[in-house]
Amino acid sequence: MSLLSPYSKQGIWLRGSLHIHSNFSKCGQHSLFEIALAYRDYDFLAITDHDRVTDAEEAFPDKILFQGYEVSGARHMLLIEPPFGEKLPDSSFSCAHYNEMAAQTAACGGYSVINHPTRISGQAWSFEEILQTSSVQAMEIYSGDGIHIEEDIGTRLWDRVLSAGRRIWGVGNDDFHHWGQERRVWNVVQVQEYAPDAVLKALRNGSFYVSTGYGFDAIEVDGSNILFRLKSGSPLFTEAYKYLTLFGRDGKVLAEKTGYFQEFLYHVSGDEGYVRAEVYLSGGYCGISQPIFVE
Repeated sequence: MSLLSPYSKQGIWLRGSLHIHSNFSKCGQHSLFEIALAYRDYDFLAITDHDRVTDAEEAFPDKILFQGYEVSGARHMLLIEPPFGEKLPDSSFSCAHYNEMAAQTAACGGYSVINHPTRISGQAWSFEEILQTSSVQAMEIYSGDGIHIEEDIGTRLWDRVLSAGRRIWGVGNDDFHHWGQERRVWNVVQVQEYAPDAVLKALRNGSFYVSTGYGFDAIEVDGSNILFRLKSGSPLFTEAYKYLTLFGRDGKVLAEKTGYFQEFLYHVSGDEGYVRAEVYLSGGYCGISQPIFVE
């Protein structure tokens, strides 16, 4: 048995969002400089306007800033650091077409994300479509859009996709359009240095977790054990009542713990398929880990 973990025992954690619209999108209401104010304490960002790459460097001189855009056909997808230049491909949807765009982006070191797949009011992805786009590296499991709150959480679909053998990372993004949608959910990447290439590598490798305000100090594998060290450093974190659940293949609950605790050690039996964690503070702030695959 081997455990394939995307996390290392050392590194620094950086905070960022990959799905933000400016007023260069018809649906966006705010300028790049207003967005820079809203996300002033983030480490990395991507401005992802619809079907266009927006030049945003002037507004974010002190951030790790990625170019990207939202492909906006019948299904939506983020392409981060795409290789297409000013002439973007047609955005009409087919699994083959989207898969090819994602493959070309990955070949150049970029990153691709399936957007809000559970938004049944528009642009929802089916389970079968996600399986057919094997070059896409991640899917949004938590959207901060908030317009359709009941459609913003995609962890159950994620478990279904993972259980079918499709190894895909889970991302959390604001899908920011206007005030009130900022800073709801973000990604915390584990890197060895503060650099754009390091962040992209962490995203590609799954070395990150999704957060709405809580999370992990470390996730460590030692033999057949996984140790989850919960985020500390504040009385709010160390003194709060917590809820931790581990999930495996088919969304099976592997273990649960509640109470005042800072660590949780799980012994892997070998038949889990994968192990992923969700931890919540009383009040709702959460952290969602990537899966550790069991082979």
